[in-house]
Amino acid sequence: MQYKQQIVISILSLFFLTGCFEFVEEIAMNKDGSGSAVFTVNLSQSKTKLASIMLLDSINGYKVPSKITIKNHVKEVVEKIKATKGISNVKSTLNFDEFIVAISCDFDKVETLNEVLVNFSSKKLAQEIKKHKHFGFNNTSKTFVRSHHFNIGKEFQKTKTSDREIFKTASYTGIYRFASPVKLCVNKEAKIAKSKKAVMLRLNAQDIIANKQTIKNTIQLEN
Repeated sequence: MQYKQQIVISILSLFFLTGCFEFVEEIAMNKDGSGSAVFTVNLSQSKTKLASIMLLDSINGYKVPSKITIKNHVKEVVEKIKATKGISNVKSTLNFDEFIVAISCDFDKVETLNEVLVNFSSKKLAQEIKKHKHFGFNNTSKTFVRSHHFNIGKEFQKTKTSDREIFKTASYTGIYRFASPVKLCVNKEAKIAKSKKAVMLRLNAQDIIANKQTIKNTIQLEN
């Protein structure tokens, strides 16, 4: 377990040391509550710097993972997601030219994504995820909810001051698509598409960390 944690830390350090990355979360909902999800980490804006980093053994005290290590870890993640009941068609793409990694899947109900998160969490965190569901959809009231349980700012303060600088240019983008028109959404920073069938939320990572902005949202669909 400790070895696997070290691998994860080394891979994340490679992502974060670039100083510019985007995490994109895309959820497409069907009328019955099933749908598909794509989670992407995009570091293409730093691909030149990353290509140079990949040639090193370590940087800023972090071991630089090899391409094989990254590929193997992504494979492990995919296999673990595949084992989650209610999840199907799990795929991954790993582009070392543009430095983009994406994992996609289909789900029978969006709440199943909570189980995916639980499978990658400690027992304590798993209990919090089950209590504060990150994803939810009420088919009766036609309400989609994106929430979370964690205090990012509190955890952020535990990191090195030098490591915090890399979040100045990092961003989060959430895109949610629906088969029915969107009536309203609670998060004031979210934008409803002209088609009224999609909602996008784009935030600066530091604003999320400082609790100035939140990824939480409740989206009400028309009946």
